[in-house]
Amino acid sequence: ATVKATVKTETLSISRESFEALLGSVEGLRERMQQLAEDRNRQNIALQRSAGEGGDILSFLMGQGLVEATDVLLIDQELCVSCDFCEQACAATHNGTSRLNRKAGPTYAHIHVPTSCRHCEDPSCMKDCPPDAIQRGGVGGEVFIGDNCIGCGNCEQNCPYGVIQMSYQTEASDNFWRWLIFGFGGKPGTAKQAAANEDAIKRAVKCDMCIDQKGGPACVRACPTGAAARVSPEEFVNLMI
Repeated sequence: ATVKATVKTETLSISRESFEALLGSVEGLRERMQQLAEDRNRQNIALQRSAGEGGDILSFLMGQGLVEATDVLLIDQELCVSCDFCEQACAATHNGTSRLNRKAGPTYAHIHVPTSCRHCEDPSCMKDCPPDAIQRGGVGGEVFIGDNCIGCGNCEQNCPYGVIQMSYQTEASDNFWRWLIFGFGGKPGTAKQAAANEDAIKRAVKCDMCIDQKGGPACVRACPTGAAARVSPEEFVNLMI
């Protein structure tokens, strides 16, 4: 078979005889491999037959790097009411600095791709980080920026999707109850200013998938209509076929 990789891969070449021996060495392995091949073939046929808006949307997202992503934020414009709760929740979770821009990003039909990290399989932002501050971790393989960022800006320049911004460190978020009851501080989601001093430096910030939050991404949880969703390429393809 002839295949094309969408990201950098390591391949292992083995002879047909060795592969046949491998299939015969484990009970049921041959049948499982055959079933997997048939399932993928049916999926490919379904994708080729998909026409109209579904196929066009899929082609659009492929052009936006969906194949490189492991998790991408999508907004259904037919459900979105422009409340910006997603941005406010993101800001409230990250000391007043939102990691997404709902209005920015491309749109096709009713599918909008806001400016937010896609957590690429082979992240370009990782390639030239002097302190190795950009890491992959967590159960879902989220890409996040550690506290040892020196603010060089290489990752911002290398990201092809413009999802990294350089920002001054901000103070901790105001207490919600103090704001609600006594009116002290800013309301949740209000951008906070960094303390002005000559030692302040900008550091890279981007979506970290709310890796330290039990409920998952705050932007998705805050959406009142269910318009915002984070999906993997596989999940989206399955929705289209």
